[in-house]
This record gives sequence, C-alpha cells and structure tokens, in this order.
Amino acid sequence: MSVLLHLSDLHFGAHDPAVCEAVARLAARLGVRVLVVSGDLTQRATAEEFELSHRFLSALPTEHCLVLPGNHDVPLYAWWERLGGRAYDRYARWWGDVLEPTCSADGFLVVGVNTTRWWRHQRGSLSVRQIDAVAERLSAARPDAWRIVVSHHPLVAAHPQDRSHRPHRSERALTRWSAAGAQLLLSGHAHEPGLVEPITGLWSAQAGTAVSVRLRADAPNSLITLERLPSPSGTGDQRWLTRWDYVREAGEFLPVQRHDLTSPSPLAPGALQDPGPPRG
Repeated sequence: MSVLLHLSDLHFGAHDPAVCEAVARLAARLGVRVLVVSGDLTQRATAEEFELSHRFLSALPTEHCLVLPGNHDVPLYAWWERLGGRAYDRYARWWGDVLEPTCSADGFLVVGVNTTRWWRHQRGSLSVRQIDAVAERLSAARPDAWRIVVSHHPLVAAHPQDRSHRPHRSERALTRWSAAGAQLLLSGHAHEPGLVEPITGLWSAQAGTAVSVRLRADAPNSLITLERLPSPSGTGDQRWLTRWDYVREAGEFLPVQRHDLTSPSPLAPGALQDPGPPRG
C-alpha cells in the first residue's frame, strides 16, 4: 500500500498548534510516504512564518515531499519585491527556486504547476507554455502511474461560490491534461473541500485549510489522503481518496468521506465507504 498526504492553506502565522500536532499524528499512523502541499504556507510571507511552516513540514514522517507556493506566499505589502522580480525570493529561501516541481514515487506521478502571479493578489492564471509543459510530463509517465496535477488554485469549482477562484485558461488545461492522461487534480485556496469529476476519468479534489484558524463557516480543518491498494482480483490496483476533518472534541482528524476513484460516481459529502479491513 502506498499513501500520499495532501495539505493546503496552512497559513502559518494564523495556525492552530493543536491541529498541527494532529496532522503529525495522522501522518505517522498512516505511514505516509509522499507529502504534497498546494500552497499558502504562510499568512503574510514573513521570514518567521516561512520558518515555522518549513519546520512543521520537514518534521512530518514522509520520505518524499512536493511543495508549491500559494498567493499568500508572495509578499502583499512589499511591492518593491514584486516589481523588482523578487516576488518568490522569500519562498525560495526555504523551498528552492523550482516553483513547478515533479515527484515520481511509490506509484504516484505528481506534477506541480504554479498558478500564482506576482501582479495578482488572489486570482491565478495558467500560461499556454505551462499547460503544454504539464501535458508533456503526463504523456511521458509510466502507464501504471497515478498521474496527478497539483496547483494552488482549483481548476474546477467544487462549489458554485468557488468559480471565481479558477485560474485563467482552466478549461484549456482540463482538456489538454485529460487527453495527456491526467487522472486527478489536487488544489486548495478556497478553504472548503470538495470532489468532482469534470471529465470522465479525471477527478478534481479540493482540500480545505489544513491547520489554519481561517475557516469557512461550514468547513472545519481538513486534509486529503490517497492510497494505492492491490485490487482483490489481483489485476491493477484500487485508488482510494479519503477526506479527513479535524474533530475538535476528539482532538484528531477523522475520516468523513472515502471513495474508490476507479468507481463510476462519487459519494455524497459526509458519506463513508468501507474499503475493507482497517489499515495499519
């Protein structure tokens, strides 16, 4: 079994230490091998916030890690850095200059794409060059890899109120990447989880805010895990997606929605499907 943990919108500087500890416990309990973080590591892109987020993520018991910047990781008030071509310098100090990393491990191929722009505060964008580059990486993937594209902004609106969060050229990207073999999109930004299938065979999973106190009224802290399990028939594998919500009374993240992405239709929010014997 291979397990991937997807976190988004940590917003260190506006984070809850108790929830951070619950994330670490869950990662250890599940034996997470691959960590994917889709941006907004910080609240205001300060050195202290980047240091806190880096310390937290580096301490999680995972072997592979892919991190992307979010719009909050670009300095909002230091306009001279943005205009001077140094919008990502603070981020790069902790996470390096590669803003669109790729991770291939444990049967997952995760392709990162940076939808943030230095001249925008919230809305994202995709260039034709970026769309083509992601498609080329997907096309070159092994046939048995779980082909995933991760971005900060959601390319698909899981909820009607999230339509304005979609980056420019989203439709073009969806068509191109689906044709190139993409099977799953991971994103955040809206602070509300959701799962939809915009194109047959291509799922879009939107994570909530993992550890921030900046919650939507109807969405607690939440995160997503992906699991590859051997198929009972012995041919191929099962691909499970689980949404975990932080339950304050329990002090832990608990599973609230679970779906086999090889099945034809998603579960209703809040439903929980039993995949078989408990893990670990």
